[in-house]
Amino acid sequence: MTRIMTAEAATRGASEADLLHEADVAAERLGCAVRMGVALVLLIALKYLVHHRPGELPDVDEQIFYATIMLDVLLGTGLVVFLLLRSGWWRRWMAYATVTVDAAVIAVSLHLDFKVSGLPGDVAFAFPLMTAIPLILVVHMLRLRPGVQAYATILVLGSVAFIAAHAGHVDLSERTRIAGELTPLFGFPPNVMRFLMLLLAGATLVLAAARGRRLLHRAVEETTRRLNLGRYLPAELASVMAAGRMDELKTGRRATVALLFVDIRDSTTMEENLDPAKLAALMSEFRSRVSRAAAAHRGVVDKFIGDGAFLVFGVPEAAADDAARAIGCGKAIIASLASWNDMRRRAGEEPIRVGIGIHAGEAFVGAVGDDARLEFTVLGDAVNVACRLEQATKEHAVPLIVSRDALVVAGEDPAAWDCLGSQRLRGRPLPVEIYAPASSPELVTSSVATA
Repeated sequence: MTRIMTAEAATRGASEADLLHEADVAAERLGCAVRMGVALVLLIALKYLVHHRPGELPDVDEQIFYATIMLDVLLGTGLVVFLLLRSGWWRRWMAYATVTVDAAVIAVSLHLDFKVSGLPGDVAFAFPLMTAIPLILVVHMLRLRPGVQAYATILVLGSVAFIAAHAGHVDLSERTRIAGELTPLFGFPPNVMRFLMLLLAGATLVLAAARGRRLLHRAVEETTRRLNLGRYLPAELASVMAAGRMDELKTGRRATVALLFVDIRDSTTMEENLDPAKLAALMSEFRSRVSRAAAAHRGVVDKFIGDGAFLVFGVPEAAADDAARAIGCGKAIIASLASWNDMRRRAGEEPIRVGIGIHAGEAFVGAVGDDARLEFTVLGDAVNVACRLEQATKEHAVPLIVSRDALVVAGEDPAAWDCLGSQRLRGRPLPVEIYAPASSPELVTSSVATA
């Protein structure tokens, strides 16, 4: 038991890890697209401005050349990441490498701006490059990885502070000569305030990434839980899981439901005479036909039991026609098998004979177990009666037996059915009045097939 629980936990963990990896890859792909888009837009804008700059501006060809190179680096980095993602070679640690490249581009560009212009570090925030810093930080926030975001904030702003400090500081008179009336905007206090605002913006993005990551983990855990539940619960109960009513299903309820058992006759002989491949194909086809009939009549296949099946009508919500749909499903299974048997005879194969028992009554309906292994269950006397009716088809040599209770609930006229009398069922003190369908072309064909 311990090994089973450990294996299930490992499987669940692997599923969560896979979903988180998919989310990281999707975020990296989005960030890569944004990076390349930003670089392309800025390159186009730069080319346009170069050809339409006013003639009175000083020659800035060297700065434009350096800016073009840096934008090409950003574009190339995005392309490399795109190729790594496409090939499946991308790893989570590479996000830190991308951040390092971005910080290096900012630092080198700022250094070249100071070198070409000859301006001191006091006027660092006058360069257009500085307005790109918030954009760089926002692009990295798309990953929803607070560690990467904190690394980006510290590295980018640290690089800017270092380069600005390295460019030097000049006294007030020199700054006045350079900036004129704007000198007060480039003193130590306003520059510190600008830097603090960028730092606070980066810290806010770290918090946003952390919150987004928590929400992502919560969504992944919930998705994984639903996927795990879906492995064990019937697919028809997906609406219950989607509506967040799992607690209601776990609590269970007593409800009037219609129940159908179907079982293949002489299955032991068949299993001994067929090779494994043919037996597997036969059982797959049988289950497929039962599943299609159940879906057509809004029934839930509770479980396939070896060469039989247990169907429930009335979950997740009870309906007035549950019993009628169960009877219709039983007839549909017989008709489907009759058609299949015609094909089997033409192929020289033995026909498939089945017994079907249908009953309606009160039963416990719910799910038992935990999230690692939750099983849908129907319990009660009604289940035992339906099972015994399926077994009684052998004694009465008919493919389908329905209890009087099921006929009455379904609104059927018992007089239109063949009464087989009152049957004392094993394990039940009171007899049950049982019926078989009156002869009809559809059921005559089935009866011949099951003779």
